[in-house]
Amino acid sequence: MKDPVADFWGNIECALDQGGFRYILEDLVTKVREELDGSSMTAQSIDRHDSYSDIAAIAQKDGLEDFALALRFAKD
Repeated sequence: MKDPVADFWGNIECALDQGGFRYILEDLVTKVREELDGSSMTAQSIDRHDSYSDIAAIAQKDGLEDFALALRFAKD
């Protein structure tokens, strides 16, 4: 299975040009969530529909640095 974070970065330029950024961001979060166990703090944060910055902070603590970086990029 292809890495959802790699997909995100691979599609970012096209999405920004075509206004599809929100779609690829939501797709990233959905795909990462599917890979996480329900006991993961990041999974729980996603399930609560926390803000992207909150999810990024928790993902960083969970060791999901690439995912956290992508979410922080989205915020900036």
